[in-house]
Amino acid sequence: MTVMRTITFMLSIFIVGMVELVVAGILSLMSQDLNISEAWIGQLVTIYAFTFAITGPILVKLTERFSPKTVLLTTILAFILGNLIIALSPNFTMIVIGRIISSAAAALIVVKILAITVMLAKPQHRGRMLGLVYTGFSGANVFGLPIGTLIGDWIGWRFTFGLIIVVAIIAGLMLMIYLPHQFNPQYETVKDYSMRIINKSEVIKLLSITFIFLTANSVAYIYINPLILSGGHTIQFVSLALLIIGIAGVVGTSLGGYFTDILSFKKWLLISGSIFSVMMLLLNQLWAFTILLLLALFIWHIIQWSTNPAIQTGLIEQIEGDHSQIMSWNMSALNAGIGFGALLGGIVVANINLYATIYVALGIGLLGLMVIISLKKPVGKKADHTK
Repeated sequence: MTVMRTITFMLSIFIVGMVELVVAGILSLMSQDLNISEAWIGQLVTIYAFTFAITGPILVKLTERFSPKTVLLTTILAFILGNLIIALSPNFTMIVIGRIISSAAAALIVVKILAITVMLAKPQHRGRMLGLVYTGFSGANVFGLPIGTLIGDWIGWRFTFGLIIVVAIIAGLMLMIYLPHQFNPQYETVKDYSMRIINKSEVIKLLSITFIFLTANSVAYIYINPLILSGGHTIQFVSLALLIIGIAGVVGTSLGGYFTDILSFKKWLLISGSIFSVMMLLLNQLWAFTILLLLALFIWHIIQWSTNPAIQTGLIEQIEGDHSQIMSWNMSALNAGIGFGALLGGIVVANINLYATIYVALGIGLLGLMVIISLKKPVGKKADHTK
C-alpha cells in the first residue's frame, strides 16, 4: 500500500478508537453538566461496545455488494452525524441515540478498513500492515484521550466531540482522495482460502481470555477519571495520566509481540495475567500518590495491551486458511468485554463504591488466569502461515 493510503487507514482507525475511549476522560465533566450520575455516564461505553459487537457483522453482510469506497464514505457521514447529535444533545436520551449511530458506523469502518488492508497488502506483509494500521487505535490513547480531556476541561465536553467530528471530516476527505472505487489486488486473494479451525476448544478459550481480560480492564478503566480525582488530583493530572496510559498502550502492543515471539503466547499470557492481578491488588493504595500512581498506571496498561498480540498469535495457530474471520471474532469478544465491564462497573459503583471496581477487576483477572493455565502448550507456527 502507498504511504498516504496507510496514513488514511490509520486516521480512520484513530477516530474509532478515540470516540470509544474518550468518555473515560470526560466522564466527570459530562456527569456534572448533565446532572447525571457517573455510573450512568459510564454506560455510554457499554452502549458503544455492545452496539459495535452486534452491528458490525450485520452491516458488513448488508453492504458487501457495494463498493468499499462508497460504503466507507457513507459510513463516515453516519459517524459524523452520530457525534454531532452527541455534541448538540440537550439530554441523555439524545446522547444515547447519537452513541448508537456512531458506534454502529465505527464497527463498519473498522471491519472495512482492515479487510481492504488485507486485500491491498502483499501476503507476507499482511500481519505487519494490519498491525501498522491498527496503531491508529493506540494513537487514540496517546493523543486523542489526553487532548480530548483537556479540551473538555478548557471549553466543555461537547467540544471534545467537536474535535472528533473535525478529524472524521479529514479522514473522510482522505478516503475520498486515496481510496480507489474498485480493487484489483495483484496478490493472492481469499478465493479458495477459507478458514478451517484446528481445535475449537482452544479457540473458544482464547476468545474467552480476550473477553475476560477486557471485562476486567473495563470495570476499572471506565472510572479512571473519578478514581484519580478521588486521590486529590486535578483534571490536568487526569489528562497527564491518560497520556501515560496511552504511551503504555503503544509500548505494550510492541512488547507483547516481542515477548510472545521469544517465550510463546501461553507463557506471556501467564506472565501478563499475573502482573495485571498484582497491579489490581495494589492500585487502591496508590490514588493519593503522584509518581507511584503514574508508574502503576503505566505498568497496568503495558500489560493490558500486551495480551492482544499473544492472543492473536494463539488464534492464528489454530486456523488454517483465511485469518480475517477469526480476527473479527476476537474484535467482537474485545468489544463485548468492554461493554460488559462498563455495565458491571456501573452496577458496582452504584451499589458499592468506586474503589470496589478495582477489586472486582482483580477477581475477574484471576478467572482469566485459570483459563490461561488450561490452554494447551503451543505447537509452533505452521508453515502455511507465511505463504
